[in-house]
Amino acid sequence: MKVVCDASTLIALARIGQLEILERTGAQVVIPRAVYEEVVIQGGGKPGTTEVSEAAWIETREVTDRSIVARLRMVLGAGESEALAQEVDADLLILDDEEARDTALLEGLSVVGLLAFLVRAKAWGIVREVWPLLDALKRQGFFISDELYQHVLRMAGEL
Repeated sequence: MKVVCDASTLIALARIGQLEILERTGAQVVIPRAVYEEVVIQGGGKPGTTEVSEAAWIETREVTDRSIVARLRMVLGAGESEALAQEVDADLLILDDEEARDTALLEGLSVVGLLAFLVRAKAWGIVREVWPLLDALKRQGFFISDELYQHVLRMAGEL
């Protein structure tokens, strides 16, 4: 399985010390150069910087078809545009930006947000419970409405 994710996914998981959840999926994790730049170069010293730069299991790739990126940049940020333009034939995109997810769906790509990914991680046996991860994310400033929190727990079978 190949997974492409955006910067917010990497940063959020790094903030709660759970970036390795991506590695434990056994997936080939690929990030576009723009995501690497956002997390490691521009985000120097912030959560995710060291974790992503030292994760040998995360592969950084350049997008070769810049015309796709240019088209997507009209509505999305650089990282999301490159994530959607990846030529890696990804099985799954993990994107938290709603507009990026909607665009991915229009492009016919398989996409989830971080919270839905965590529910899948539980189903795959990678994590035992989702609620502690949600609580940790909330403590680190990741916005999760009460309604969404309850919905995710229902999806995970924890409510």
